[in-house]
Amino acid sequence: MKISVNILCWNTGKALEQTLKVLDQELEGYSHEIIVVDNGSKDGTDKLDLSGVRYIKNEENRGISHGKNQGVEISGGEYIMLLDGDIIPIPNSIRCFMAFLDTTPEADAIGFYSNKFSNQINRNGQKHHEERCECLFDPKPHNSHCIYYGLYRREIFDKIRFCTDGVFGEPGYGWEDFDFHDQLVQCGFNQWVAHINHAKGKYFHDINSSIRAMGNAKFRSTTIARRDLYYKRQAARC
Repeated sequence: MKISVNILCWNTGKALEQTLKVLDQELEGYSHEIIVVDNGSKDGTDKLDLSGVRYIKNEENRGISHGKNQGVEISGGEYIMLLDGDIIPIPNSIRCFMAFLDTTPEADAIGFYSNKFSNQINRNGQKHHEERCECLFDPKPHNSHCIYYGLYRREIFDKIRFCTDGVFGEPGYGWEDFDFHDQLVQCGFNQWVAHINHAKGKYFHDINSSIRAMGNAKFRSTTIARRDLYYKRQAARC
């Protein structure tokens, strides 16, 4: 199988519905599977048309690390695409990722910069993100992660998983991404990133959805606890 697309969602059914439409065309002609891990959504995500999708329904939010690991563990693809449920992929971007890794053996993973996103559409209906990925602009090695919108070689997950120790194994947001990248580096894998079409190209990411669902106070407290655990794990690796 060429590619397994893993989507972790939590109350992002509206975005997921659009994502599945993009993937229907994006993956045509490729041997593939789509795996949706629903982390206890209450917005009717399970009522969507999920025919042809491998659907895992958690009764409660098990956290980012557990959710991503659940999808990875049943993935059979040569490539594993990690995609958050509040991101709608740019058409042709996954094809560009696969073509890049097919021709760039020194790269083990490729994704977009995590800060190059938009969740805005103005009053005239104009979008602030790219309509289609024509090319990966200026791809290069990058000392950070792309776990929310990135393609990985299968071999990576033969060696590492997302950390589920302590607060990383609980609902919350942040720092598991940096920990995952540290594990990549420790195992000798090379993470690359690129822009979409040009240096200012953006993708759609409703990035505040997790904060709204959790509430600002709980979001802040869990983020601080996760930060402290990350630095503790980082110090142990040094």
